[in-house]
Amino acid sequence: MSRGDSRRVRLGTWLGTASLLAGSLTLGVGSVSAQAAAKPFKACVVTDTGGINDKSFNASAWKGMQDAHAKNKNIAVSYLSSTSSADYVPNINTFIHRGCGIIVTVGFLMDQATQQAANAHPKQKFAIVDDAPTGLKYHNVLALQYETNQAAFLGGYLAAASTHRGVVGTYGGMSFPSVTMYMNGFVAGVRYYDKVKGAAVKVLGWTPAKGNCTLAKCDGTGTFVGNFTDQTAGKTITANDFAAGADIVFPVAGSVGLGSVAAAQQAGKGHSIMWVDSNGCVSDAADCSWFIGTVAKGVEPSVRDAVLAAASGKFRGGTYLGTLRNQGTALEYGGIKVPAAVKKAIATIAKGIEAGRISVNPNSYPVK
Repeated sequence: MSRGDSRRVRLGTWLGTASLLAGSLTLGVGSVSAQAAAKPFKACVVTDTGGINDKSFNASAWKGMQDAHAKNKNIAVSYLSSTSSADYVPNINTFIHRGCGIIVTVGFLMDQATQQAANAHPKQKFAIVDDAPTGLKYHNVLALQYETNQAAFLGGYLAAASTHRGVVGTYGGMSFPSVTMYMNGFVAGVRYYDKVKGAAVKVLGWTPAKGNCTLAKCDGTGTFVGNFTDQTAGKTITANDFAAGADIVFPVAGSVGLGSVAAAQQAGKGHSIMWVDSNGCVSDAADCSWFIGTVAKGVEPSVRDAVLAAASGKFRGGTYLGTLRNQGTALEYGGIKVPAAVKKAIATIAKGIEAGRISVNPNSYPVK
């Protein structure tokens, strides 16, 4: 199965339906009586190295599993955390041997381990967050992907409209498309703000390459930690951005971003963080006052619905693509007050992106 011919699966609503739509087929949950009579269905998730409590994509995937259990009590959920890439294969194999009905793997770095296991076990169902493995021999993998540059565009506009110093920053955990897509969209949103407002807000940490940014290829040059765990590095990068004039920083780095929050707290009032993946005011409520907003992806509902589909016997491999239109990605506001006029402008821009009237390609806007 290639990215080009994968069956695309769209999520109906952000928090609504408890089913996944595959083509025209609604994948629902069995009756209560059938659930009660059935043996427990095992749904299992293997985290990336950030751990289950990264307050980002690993935690979001686990929340999606728990939401599936809440919808269908016959689903038993469990997880294994990876402390390094060497844990991916053993953790996946452990769950295969435990008879998991579906195994969810989290992140681009688990591409090869997931592909190899799927090819070796054609009857085993998998879902993978933020990746679409190539070279699959069977249709037993559901790739959960998200065009986060759309919501990141809104985040970039918000940052540009909110900065008091005319400088904002971003950085990534590692340089691969599911990370750089966020950064690309963020830069595009800032450049769009500059265009419509006649401003000249500077972005530190990412310079997009020419051409389009896609889930398969999103190039540019920028600042990366090299992992998703080193919070000390995240704090240092953010402190350096603040010292260079930024007052808002957008870390696309999982739990590394908690170091950015620490840097904002140290820098004091007037410095803030744009969070990523999962609403910062929910996943890290204690630090809500430092978040200007979150560029979120619909990991929770997409994982939930993949698990429910597998449990009901209606699972289909292919690709789910989350967008602004189907609420697979979204800008969520944080604890810092945003003027109503800015929110109104962002809502209008979102509609323009959904309709294809506003490009999220940063190269569509001149650099000032």
